Amino acid sequence: MGKNPGKVSVPEGGCLQKFYSKITPQFLFGALLLLIGSLNICYLWQTQGECIDLVLTDKDFYFMDFFNHIFYVREPKNVYDVDYNACFPPLAYMMYWALGKCLALDAVAMNDAPSLSSYALLLYVIYNVAMGILFYNSIERLIRQKGFGTGHIRGIALAILSSGVYILSILWIGNAALIACILLMRAMELRQRPDRRSQEMALVFIAMAAGFKIYPAIFGILYIKEKRYREAGRLVLYGVLMFFVPFVFFGGSHGLVRMLKNQAQLHAGISYYSWKSIRSTWNQIDFKFLHFHMPVIGTILTICYAAVAFTVAWLTKVEWKRLYLLCSLMVIVPAWSGSYTPIYFSIPLILFLCGERKEKNDYMYALLFAGMFCFFVWNTPAITNITGDISYVVRYLSIYGMCFLLVVEGMWQTGKELARRRYESKSSLQK
Repeated sequence: MGKNPGKVSVPEGGCLQKFYSKITPQFLFGALLLLIGSLNICYLWQTQGECIDLVLTDKDFYFMDFFNHIFYVREPKNVYDVDYNACFPPLAYMMYWALGKCLALDAVAMNDAPSLSSYALLLYVIYNVAMGILFYNSIERLIRQKGFGTGHIRGIALAILSSGVYILSILWIGNAALIACILLMRAMELRQRPDRRSQEMALVFIAMAAGFKIYPAIFGILYIKEKRYREAGRLVLYGVLMFFVPFVFFGGSHGLVRMLKNQAQLHAGISYYSWKSIRSTWNQIDFKFLHFHMPVIGTILTICYAAVAFTVAWLTKVEWKRLYLLCSLMVIVPAWSGSYTPIYFSIPLILFLCGERKEKNDYMYALLFAGMFCFFVWNTPAITNITGDISYVVRYLSIYGMCFLLVVEGMWQTGKELARRRYESKSSLQK
């Protein structure tokens, strides 16, 4: 697999045969990102940066998913009483409390980016340098675990670190989803190692990721699917410890109740102008075009997708497809989902690019992955008024397109497998 990752079964035929032999899905993905990135850099130069005004419209909220949580935890015992957006598990607030101790009390104000002190901004730079190093290291380790070397590592890491989701969402907003992604990436690499210590650390990293963002707990299903029940049990134990024990420092039982109420209040909100979750996408379409005024339909669609995606993820035999569907449950299923959550798709992307591509569908998958991770600085007021900036439009159309294809493909394959088993059963009975 490591010697020829781009190998595709070549059908008979002139021009089509040449295309399949020369243009691999991996090459298509890289070429699209390079082309789109180059065009957007040229446009950035041409407009001298003014084009960013139509892309990053909320100019007073930059970095605030980082600094708001530092502000909330100034009084650790009352962290969940400050604002309903204080909704992270307490393990995350241990980090924010430690970072906040490096700043003066007046260096940060809630939802007030222009008032950030120069020392606060320097802390943010240092934090992101450290996160960038850890992220690159996690990418490198996962790629090496799949048997690939420096060339693949640099190319894939460059694609992810220069993507729109990383630059225009992770860095711009400053959400801790990047930390959860790093931990999950390390867990996916360690869980494949034969030694007991690495496998145990994988469990700890998944529990820590859930301790930061809750949703990564869904990755525990991998152990149940593989019938590694003892490890699944220890994962639950680690998760419980990392979720509940830190509440000792953050309000105890009162803090737990307040956090749950904050989560409920956050997810009860309706976001009409967003592609970021199934429910908010339905609300946007309904509000703008259909005028049914029935948000319950968005909830029903969410439940249906979650059930189908979970089932297909359980049944599929392809690792990157299973991980993509599990990541989709963290990205588009929560009612409130940020533009930074698609960073989780870095994990299935790496596995996709490091696999041996044999099917024609892989070209469509490569195209959709390119749409998720491309970088746009071009936008128009017409697009902004209807759907938000074009980066979000392309990103989420690609995400929903991939979800649809994988679900349909999974259901089709399952149906074929059931029909085959039924036929074999009848044949054996007749004999």
